[in-house]
Amino acid sequence: MGLLEEVKRRRSVIESYYRNYYRHLEAKEYAKASEDLWGIVNNLLSILRLLREGKPVSKHRDARTFLSYLAKIKGDMRLEDLMDACEVLHANYFHNFMDEGLFGRYRLKAEELIKTLDKYVEEELRKRGVVLRS
Repeated sequence: MGLLEEVKRRRSVIESYYRNYYRHLEAKEYAKASEDLWGIVNNLLSILRLLREGKPVSKHRDARTFLSYLAKIKGDMRLEDLMDACEVLHANYFHNFMDEGLFGRYRLKAEELIKTLDKYVEEELRKRGVVLRS
């Protein structure tokens, strides 16, 4: 599979996570919604790493290491704090310890990270002359 095909495949996976996220959010299934957010973040990091280094994120540690690298090269250290929130959400999937209020606070940080990573993906694709969205 070529690079562009893998990016498109992962975009499709992200769309599936979004659909599940909104369904779980509506049902107040915060543990499942937490994992959907983690899946979106992980796939966006994988796309970015594919575009920059030719390989996806394959382990949790890879995600954290690549995110730290990204924060440094972009000069945006808030990314590390946002990633911390996503890791707490990832833990919530396994331990289901968040109530609605706590989930809401972490959810906002995860959504901010997702928006930022998505912007970086679009920048990387534009550098290559690729536009996947209208």
